[in-house]
Amino acid sequence: MSRLLFLLLVISGTTSGILFASDVMSQHLRKVSVTVEADDRSNLGSIFRQLEKQSGFRFYYNKEVGEMEAVGFINSGNTNLYELLEALSGTFHLKITQNKNIIAVTQALPQQSGRIVGRITDAVSGEPLPNATIQLQGSSSVTVTDNRGLYRLNGVPAGHAELVVRYLGYVDQQVSVNVEAGRAKQADVAMTPQLTELEGITVSGIRRGEVKSLNTMKNAENIKYVLSQEQIERFPDNTVGEALQRVPGVAVGYSYGLARNVIIRGLGQDQGSITLNGNRLPSTSAGSRTTDLNGILSNTVEAIEVIKTLTPDQDADGTAGTVNIITKTPPENSRSLDGKASLGNNLLVGKNLYEVGLNYSERKTKWGYQLGGSYMRSLRGEDRIQKSYGNYTVADVDQQNWLRVISLEDTQLKRDNVGIQAELNFYPHPEASFYLRGNYNKYYEIQARNNRNFVIGQYQNASEVSGVTVEHAGNDRDYNRDLLMFSLGGKKAAGNWELFGDLTYSRGVYDQPIYYSANFTRRGLSGTVDLSELRTPLISLQGDDVYNPNQYATNQYVNRHDSALDHDGQATVNATRSFRFNERDRGIIKFGGRFRYKYNERSRNYFRHVLRDGNFSLADFNTGIERNDYYQNKYRIGMFPDVERMERYFRDNPELFIDDVTYTRQNTDPDSYTGTEYLAAAYAMTRFNVDKLEVTAGVRYEQTGFDYKGNEVVLDEDGVYVRTNPVNTSKMFDGFFPSINLKYALTPQTNLRAAATRSLSRPSYYDLVPWEEVLNRNQRVNKGNPDLQQATATNLDVLFEHYLSKIGLLSGGVFYKRINDYIYSRSFQQVGGEYDGWRIDQATNGAAADVYGFELAWQQQFTFLPGFLNGFGIYANYTQIQSSFDVPGIEMDRTVRLPDMRPKVGNLALSYEKYGFSGRISAYFYETFTMELADTPDNDLIEAGRMQLDFSASQRINPKTRIFIGVSNLTNAPVRNYYGDGRPDNDRIYSVWGNVGIRYSPF
Repeated sequence: MSRLLFLLLVISGTTSGILFASDVMSQHLRKVSVTVEADDRSNLGSIFRQLEKQSGFRFYYNKEVGEMEAVGFINSGNTNLYELLEALSGTFHLKITQNKNIIAVTQALPQQSGRIVGRITDAVSGEPLPNATIQLQGSSSVTVTDNRGLYRLNGVPAGHAELVVRYLGYVDQQVSVNVEAGRAKQADVAMTPQLTELEGITVSGIRRGEVKSLNTMKNAENIKYVLSQEQIERFPDNTVGEALQRVPGVAVGYSYGLARNVIIRGLGQDQGSITLNGNRLPSTSAGSRTTDLNGILSNTVEAIEVIKTLTPDQDADGTAGTVNIITKTPPENSRSLDGKASLGNNLLVGKNLYEVGLNYSERKTKWGYQLGGSYMRSLRGEDRIQKSYGNYTVADVDQQNWLRVISLEDTQLKRDNVGIQAELNFYPHPEASFYLRGNYNKYYEIQARNNRNFVIGQYQNASEVSGVTVEHAGNDRDYNRDLLMFSLGGKKAAGNWELFGDLTYSRGVYDQPIYYSANFTRRGLSGTVDLSELRTPLISLQGDDVYNPNQYATNQYVNRHDSALDHDGQATVNATRSFRFNERDRGIIKFGGRFRYKYNERSRNYFRHVLRDGNFSLADFNTGIERNDYYQNKYRIGMFPDVERMERYFRDNPELFIDDVTYTRQNTDPDSYTGTEYLAAAYAMTRFNVDKLEVTAGVRYEQTGFDYKGNEVVLDEDGVYVRTNPVNTSKMFDGFFPSINLKYALTPQTNLRAAATRSLSRPSYYDLVPWEEVLNRNQRVNKGNPDLQQATATNLDVLFEHYLSKIGLLSGGVFYKRINDYIYSRSFQQVGGEYDGWRIDQATNGAAADVYGFELAWQQQFTFLPGFLNGFGIYANYTQIQSSFDVPGIEMDRTVRLPDMRPKVGNLALSYEKYGFSGRISAYFYETFTMELADTPDNDLIEAGRMQLDFSASQRINPKTRIFIGVSNLTNAPVRNYYGDGRPDNDRIYSVWGNVGIRYSPF
């Protein structure tokens, strides 16, 4: 905390010298005696040089000040430094500030200045236009409107002023304003859409959302990509995770066919952050910092920002980037009601899915409020074939990596998503606003997993097998993932100052109260295998009653309860002051801080209930489920255990069972922990314009402290539980994170950007916990690593972007990241110490990792084409990434790509929008990548490249009503995994799903 206090004092001292000083500060200057000689040829520079020699102070001034003639300034004789500087200040209209032994001299700005304030709106609809550009002619003074369309220009010289207002997709407007000294002049501007002149095309609905997003990106101080809610509707994406796969440089990881985890520029979600209105979302996972984006419906958000370069006022944990979800707010001076309902089907499970949503908002003069809710039920499935391998001796010849297990898993799930948002706004006057926000997102999922597994005991030859065990397994489980956030805050503008404050409480929940599992087996079977298609191997077993349920038995079943809770309390304060260098150039100074306190816990309870005598028969616990069309009709499976019935039997007859203590303690204690963390951050930054160049630069300091309590489990040489030892750890890490973002306006529609930033990524909660599982029998230790350090990165970016006046974007850029102390999971052999020669599995800091690549994006409506053709448009982006990282191996160290990094990822969509119709066919694709690293390249786990084809369309029936359709995964693209040497691992298919619906907006 001492370094944080030091930075706050530096910021306070520096800004007080710049912002609060009178023309001459420190009274001790009166004690310094000086004598100045001046004549008609003297300038102020010569006087300051004399003062430097006599006083020991250093004077800083620009060329204009130094060359000012010292006319009218007589020889001072013997006086003190304070009185002399006061005389210079009054005679030459100077502003003089002092900090320690440094005296800065600048020309005092004219006192005869005022302000221009106003609102920029759409001339047709009256809607506010956020991020419109307002420039003062004849200067580099530029500002942009906020989300309410409001703007303010401070320090405008009194007299006649000309403003130029620009907004992409609208006709430029020039406005004359007579500025009065010391007063605010109102100048509202109504902008005319450019596209109203084209038959059948207007800037409304979906097109207006794209316009807002492009203007936000163009005027941003850093590199970001913005998806508006209207743009999200253009694709059949129901969750935030699905919507993010359309963003340049973003890839997603799938869970049952739905986008779940986000990979930005080749780095996983644990290398970045997810925020809601700028506040970090808590974890909804067990042990990690990640937030499951399947839990947030896209219908509940106003926009999604993907921030690729950080500024000092943002949290530093964004090496991959930051996804900022922006919630809905009341519209300016109007009210809005929007309803949505849809019905669909998933062809794999043959069941319906549906969604309903309603949002109402209203803004009056001083009050505004918004209330919305959405509910979606989706039923999905997965057909999965997993293969694993072993070593065999066949005809006295050792064979490696022959097929050992064929696992056929049928999964069906039902998911209920709920999203509720509410916001209350208060506007006491145009330059002050306050808000109270509440957001709740939940998804509850019930899964039924049924397996038929074949475990091969021995090969007689390449096609004949014996000692085969057949397993029929059932697993019912559920998940609750909840996100809750409340925020209270506001901002106040006064003169050249703007103050902002926010208090936020958030809670993330992961809860799995139901987990029932059982595995019935039959052993000693023989038959043949057909490996002609190794991805879908076939096995035929001898005998007429191979699948007789009376022949399958077990003496145990498993249940468990796993939960995690993440609480955050946070306070944020920002202060901004505008200033002017001279008549042309202006900027802002901004400083502030954030404090967050976190409580995180995980509780895991595993139980294996074993019958005291006898066995269960599958015939008594058979669900009766049969699948004759499994994996596109390649297999017939069935005879799955009814594990719910087994749970009821256990509860009714507990005296018939004994519990396996070793299993319980080994699977419960290492995974259970509690802990607290704090984050203390402070920053100082500036943003200023010099001609066409905008500079945003500063430094952020962050300190993280944590205290975790975990468990160490010890088993004896026979694998029997001995004891659990509680262990705990406390630690702190910190750092300074400077950044600079440059934007040069080549033209009003074209930017050249560059950025150099520092960032971090923190270890997951579970990896920091000092848990330990000692397996004496296997001479293996699984453990946490409280000695982990945060990984820090240096990030370099260059981007060219050109915004097309008729709505569109062409951009291309390169990026490079150097990540120090990269965190990865390592398995190694201990040398020396208590566990000398044992195998240790834990997360660790590795060597530096390098990530570099380029991004291209093109989105455009072809409004320049004639007639029917001007409704066509394109949305395309492509990212290519390379990375390198040194990892230890069994035989030698090797350089590899980072896990989860897709070397190539992109989108291509062709659209048509005219006469109220909007439709597109879109493809999302990624190239083959490494999922997990092993000790040898042959055992690395790889995922094959994939392309998913989707279709969506909507038609406006009348100004209030629109119907829509969306179909996903038209080609039933599989997800395929294999090992580094080519052996197939997982093959999964999800089939096709889609929905049709109606959206109604009466006002």
